[in-house]
Amino acid sequence: MYLAVAWLLLQVIDTTSPIIGVSLAVQRFVLVLLAIGFPVSVVLAWVLELTPEGLQKDSGAPGTSPPQTRRLDKIIIVVLAVAVVYFVAEKILISNTILQPEIGRSIAVLPLANLSQDTANDPFARGIHDDLLTQLSRIRSIRTVSRTSVLQYRGTTKTIPEIGAELGVATVLEGGVQRSGDRIRINVQLINVATDEHLWAETYDRELTTTNVFDIQGDISRMIANQLRATLTQEEEQRLNSVPTQDLAALDSYFVGKQMLEERTRESLTAATEHFERVVILDPEFALAWSGLADAYMLLPEYSASADRDMISARSAEAVARALALDPDHPYVASSAGWSTLVHDYDWQRAEDTFRRALEVEPDNTNVLHWLSHTLSWRGRHEEALQIARLAVSVEPFSKLMRMNLAYILVDAGLFEEAFDVALRLRDSEPEYMSLRRNYFLHELRAGRIEDGAESFVFYTRLTGGDVDAAREIGAMMIAFANSGQIGSISQTLIDKALLGTEDLGQIFAFVGDVENSLAALRVAIDQRSGSRSVLSMKINPAYDLFRSDPRFVTMLHEVGLAD
Repeated sequence: MYLAVAWLLLQVIDTTSPIIGVSLAVQRFVLVLLAIGFPVSVVLAWVLELTPEGLQKDSGAPGTSPPQTRRLDKIIIVVLAVAVVYFVAEKILISNTILQPEIGRSIAVLPLANLSQDTANDPFARGIHDDLLTQLSRIRSIRTVSRTSVLQYRGTTKTIPEIGAELGVATVLEGGVQRSGDRIRINVQLINVATDEHLWAETYDRELTTTNVFDIQGDISRMIANQLRATLTQEEEQRLNSVPTQDLAALDSYFVGKQMLEERTRESLTAATEHFERVVILDPEFALAWSGLADAYMLLPEYSASADRDMISARSAEAVARALALDPDHPYVASSAGWSTLVHDYDWQRAEDTFRRALEVEPDNTNVLHWLSHTLSWRGRHEEALQIARLAVSVEPFSKLMRMNLAYILVDAGLFEEAFDVALRLRDSEPEYMSLRRNYFLHELRAGRIEDGAESFVFYTRLTGGDVDAAREIGAMMIAFANSGQIGSISQTLIDKALLGTEDLGQIFAFVGDVENSLAALRVAIDQRSGSRSVLSMKINPAYDLFRSDPRFVTMLHEVGLAD
C-alpha cells in the first residue's frame, strides 16, 4: 500500500512540477522522505496486524485473512488501478498540454544580457551563454537551437511566442548576467512558447568563482531537462558536473580568445593566440584552452603572410597533444586533433575516424561537421561531403562560417552555379566578411571566371591592407595566361606587397601559368606543414590541372596521402 501510494504521489509531482514551478530541490526532498518512510512501513507491517479492534501486535497465529485485510487488498488494487489510469492520462493528455507536441523537447537560449554597468564584462556574459548552449546541445533528448540562430535576437523587441514560432521551439530561456566585485548573479526564466507563461525561473546569487559559474550552468541545464521531461544519461550528468578550470582569470581570457577565434582575420587570430597562451600559463590543465590555441595557430597561416610557420607547426602540434592528454573525448578537442592529423601527418583515415567519434558524442557539433566535410571533399567523396556540409548549415542556418563552407564544398564538387548563389547571398549580408572575400576570388578562379577572380583578388587585397597596384599587376598576369597562355612572373616584391603567404602561393602561381614556382611553393608548404587547404586540396583542385601529370606533383600527392 505504501509503495503504491508513494509511486502515485511521485508521478503527480513529476507531472505537475513544470506547471506549478516546484523546484528540483523540493522534488528530491520528497523522494528522500518517501525512501526513509519505506523501511518504517515494512517494520510496522511485520510487527502489527489489522484486526476488528484496530491495529494490534501480530500474534503470529496462522489463519485466514480477516475482512479488514481483504478490504486493504481491495484498496491497494484500486490505488494501483488509479495509478495506471493516471500514468496513461499523463502520457496522452497532460504532457501534451505542457509542451507543443509537434516540436517536443526543444529550446532556444537567447543571448544573456550583460546586466553589469561595465561593458568589459560583455565577453564574460557571452562566454557563459556559449557554455550553457554547449552543455544543453550535448543532451541528446533535447533539441537546442544553435548559437548563430539565437544571436540575431540580441536586444530584440519581439515577443517570446514570435521568437518561438520563428525558431520552431517549445520553450525559450532568457536571462542576464551581473558581475560585481567578487559576486555573480545570474537570473534565468524558462517560458512556454505556446502559453507565454513561465515554466520555471531562478536567480543565482553566489561568490564569483569558476566552480560556482559551472555549477550554476549545470543546475540550469538540469532544471531545463527536468522541465522538458528529458532523461539525462550518466555521461551527460558527468559532463554537467565538470569544472574545466579553477582559475577565474584563465576563464576570462579563454572567453575572449574563443570569441577572437571566430572572427577569422589576421588580427583576431593573432589576438586569439595571445589570449590562449595566457590561459595555458595560468592553468596548464585547461584542455579547451589548449584546443583553442591549436586551432588559432593552425588557422593563422591562412590569414598571415608573415607568420612563423615552423614555430606555428610545432606549437600547434604540442597544443593538440596537451589537449588530448587532458580530455580526449571532448568534441572540440577531437575536432582540433582531427584537423592537426591532416595538417601535420596527412593521415586522412585517422582524421576522419576522429571526427566521426566526436560526432558520436555530439552529433550536431558544427565545428566537427565543418572539418569532416573538408576531409571527405578533398578526397573526392563529394556526395558525402555535401551531405555533411548541408547538415551543418541546417544546424546553424545563420552561421557565416557554415554557409561559406557549403559554398567551398560546392566548388570542390564542381557545382559552381549553386556555390556562387550561396556565396553571393552571404556576401550581400556580410560584405566585410574577410574569409568569404578570400575564398570568393579563389572560387572564381577555380570556376574559370578569371577576370572576375582577378577583380575580386584586388578587392580582397584592399580589405587586408595590401598594395592594390600589386594585386592588379598579379591579376593582369592571370588574365593574360587564361587568354593567351602568357606565363606570368610574380616577384617576391609583389608577393610581399599583396600580402600573399604560403597558403595561397601554390594556387596563385598556377593561375599565372608558373609551373616551377607553383610546385616549389607546394613543396615548401608540405615540408613546413603549413599549406593546409592549398596542399590538402591537391587531388581535386583544378588550379593544379596545369601540371597534374608532372612526376614531381605525383610524388607530392603520394606524400600527402592523396594518390589514387
